[in-house]
Amino acid sequence: MENWKSHHETDLEFSSGVNALIGTMGSGKSSVLEAITFGLYGTTPALNSREITLDDAIRRSPSPAKDARVKVWLELGGDEYTVERVIERGSGTKRSELRKNSELIEAPSTQEVTEQVEKVLGMDFHSFTRAIYAEQNKLDLFLEMRPGDRKERIDELLKLDRFEDARQTIVTVENRLGDQLDAKQDEYAELEEEIDGEELEELEEDIEELEDEREELEEEVEELGEKLETQEKGIEELEEKKDKYRELEQRKTKLEARKESIEERLEEKETTESIEKPEEKKQETEERIEELKEARENISQLEQRLELDGEKREKLKKEVENLEEQVEKFQELEDIEDEIEEISGEAENVKERGTTLHAERKNLLDSLKTLKDTEGDCPTCGQEMDEEHREELFEERKSRVKELKKKEKQLRDKLEELEEEREGLTEKRDELMQYRDSGEKLEDTREELEELEEDIEDRKEKLEELSEEWSGDEVEELEQQLERLAEAEEVKELREKEEVLEEKIGDTEDELEELDFDEEKLEEMKEELSEIREEKSVKENTLASQEELLSEKRKRLEQMQERLDKLEEIEKELEKTDKLLDFVHNYKIGLEDTQVTLRERFVRRLNELMDSIWSQVYPYDDYYSIKLNAEEGYLLELLDSENNWISAEAEVSGGERHSAALVMRLALTFTLSPKLQMLILDEPTHNLDSSAVEELAETLRERTSELIEQMFVVTHDPALESAATGKLYQFEKKGTETGLTEVEEVK
Repeated sequence: MENWKSHHETDLEFSSGVNALIGTMGSGKSSVLEAITFGLYGTTPALNSREITLDDAIRRSPSPAKDARVKVWLELGGDEYTVERVIERGSGTKRSELRKNSELIEAPSTQEVTEQVEKVLGMDFHSFTRAIYAEQNKLDLFLEMRPGDRKERIDELLKLDRFEDARQTIVTVENRLGDQLDAKQDEYAELEEEIDGEELEELEEDIEELEDEREELEEEVEELGEKLETQEKGIEELEEKKDKYRELEQRKTKLEARKESIEERLEEKETTESIEKPEEKKQETEERIEELKEARENISQLEQRLELDGEKREKLKKEVENLEEQVEKFQELEDIEDEIEEISGEAENVKERGTTLHAERKNLLDSLKTLKDTEGDCPTCGQEMDEEHREELFEERKSRVKELKKKEKQLRDKLEELEEEREGLTEKRDELMQYRDSGEKLEDTREELEELEEDIEDRKEKLEELSEEWSGDEVEELEQQLERLAEAEEVKELREKEEVLEEKIGDTEDELEELDFDEEKLEEMKEELSEIREEKSVKENTLASQEELLSEKRKRLEQMQERLDKLEEIEKELEKTDKLLDFVHNYKIGLEDTQVTLRERFVRRLNELMDSIWSQVYPYDDYYSIKLNAEEGYLLELLDSENNWISAEAEVSGGERHSAALVMRLALTFTLSPKLQMLILDEPTHNLDSSAVEELAETLRERTSELIEQMFVVTHDPALESAATGKLYQFEKKGTETGLTEVEEVK
C-alpha cells in the first residue's frame, strides 16, 4: 500500500493459517482489509455504500498525497496472480491491471480488470463481502437479525433475491394482463352490438348509384371547361390587342409632347446657333481651365507645406535646446560615479569594523556563560578564581559588552546614512543615464534642421514661379466662354433629337393602323364567357354535393369495415392474451418453486457443513451439533447433551455464541467460495468478556487451520495475539492520531 489512508509505504506478506493484525483503535488495521478488497474489486463496503469517496482513501497526513496505489499478490490453483490499482485525487481510478505469473491479463480498464478477477475467484464483490469479509463487529451479525431479515440475507447470499424481484414483476404483469383481458372482452361485446348487416348492404348499393351519377356530371363539366377555355383564349387575344393599342396611343402622345418641348427650347436658344465647331472649342477651353486650376492647387499645396515646415522648424529648434541641456547634465555623471565608489569603500570599512566588534562581543558573551562554572586558576590573569575575582571579571566583561553594543549601533547608524547617500546618488546616476545618447541625437537633430531650412527656401522659390503664371481674370473669362459653347452644343443635340422623335411618331402611327382592334367584338365575347361560367358553376356545385354525400357514405362504410376488422383483431388478441396469462401464471409458480428448492438445498448443504465443522471448532460435550432451522425463521440452533435443540442467539454463553457464528461463517465460505478458501474477521471480540476472548483465540489457533487455508483476524485486543498461527503484525500510529501508521512484524 502506498499513500492508502494512514499508510505511507506498507508491504505485508501473509501465510496460511491465522494471520493476526493487532493494534489500537484507529491505527490502520482495517485499512489493510479495505485495501485487499479494493485491490481485488476496485471498491470497498464503505465506498460501495457511498459513506466515503475515493479521495478519502488517499493519505492526508502529514501532507495530502496526490495519489495512492494498492497491489495484491495471491496464489490460487498453483498460479500467482497480482492485481494493482492506482487512484488519483480528484480523478478517481487512473489505472488497473491483472497479471498471471507476471503475464499481463487485463489493463487499464477498472471494470474489465474487475470482471477478470471475478472469473478467477469465482465470486463477485457482493459475494466476497457476504461470505468472506466480516466487517468490524459483524461476526455474529446473522444471529442479531430478525427472522425476516435472515431470510432476505440468505436470498441475497444465494442471489435468490433476483428470483423474488422477477416473481414480483411477473405478478404485476399477470395483474395487468388480466385487466387487459377484461377490457378487451368488454370492447368486443360493445363492437358486436354496434355492427348492423342490413345497413352495410344498403350503403354499398347507394355508393354504386352515386358513383354513376358523378361520372355523368364530370363529363358535362369537362365539356363546359373546354368551351370556357376556348372563349377565354379569344378574349385574351383581344385584350392583348387592346393593351397594345392603348400602349401605342400613349407612346404617340408622349413622343408628340417631347417634340413640342424641344421646339420650345430651340426657340429660346436661336442666338447661339452661329458658333462653328463648338465641340472642339469647348474642349480647348476646358483644357486651359484645368491647367489654371492645377496651378492654383499647386500654389495652395505649397503654401500649406510651407506652413507645416515652419511649425516643424520651431519644434526642431526647441528639441535642439532640450538636447543641449541634456548633454550638459550628462557631463556630471563621471563625478557622481566617483562619489558612489568613495561611499561604497567607506561602507565596506564600516561593515568590517562592525563585524570585528560583533565577534568580540560574541566572544565576551560566551566567556560570561562559562565564567560561572570556571574552577581553579583564572584563564585571563592566572590567579586563583575566587568569588570576588569572578564577580570583578564578570562586571568588567559585562561593561565591555555594553560598550561594544553601543559602538555597533553607532556603526549601523553610520552604515544606514552611507547607504541612503549612496542610494540617492545611484538614483541620480540612473536618471542621468537616460541622457547617454543625447549627444548623438543632438547632431542628428541639427542636421535635420539644416535640411529643412534648405527645403523651405526651395519651396518659396517654386511658389513665386507659380504665382506669376496664375491669373484669376483669365479663368473667369474662360468659364463664361465655356458656358456659351455648351449652349451651342446643346442646340445641336436638340435638333438631332427632334428629327429622331418625328421618325418615331410616324412609326407608331403605322403600327396603330396595322393592329386592327374591334372593341364591340370584345364585349360580346365577354358576355358569352359569363354565361358559360354560370352554367359550369351550377354543374360543379351539383357534383360537389354528390361528392360530399358519396364521401359521407364511404366514410360510414369504412367505419363499419374498421369495426369488423377491429372485432377480428380483438378476437385474436383475446386468444393471445389468454395463452400469455397461462404462461405467466405457470412461470410465476416455477419461480416460487425454484426459490423454495434452492433455499432448501442451500440450508441442507449449510447444515451438513456446519455439523461436520462443529466438533472441530467446539470440542466440548455439552453441545454436539449445530443447524439453521428454516421452519423457525432461520434460527441458528445447537443440540445439547439431552438431544434438545436450543437457540444459539439467547440460550448460550458469549463464547459458545461466537463459536456458532464462526462455524456458520466457515460453512458460508465453503458453500459460496469453493475457489477462495479464506475468511476475514474484523474486530470479532465485540461484546466478549475475557474468558470468551481466550476461548475464541484457542479455537482460532487450535481448530481452524485444518478447516480453512487462510484466515485474517483484525483486533485491538492483545489477548487474540495467541490466535496467530501465521503472520502476526503490530500496528501503531506515528506521532499523533493523524500521523502515519507504522507496522512491525512480531516473530
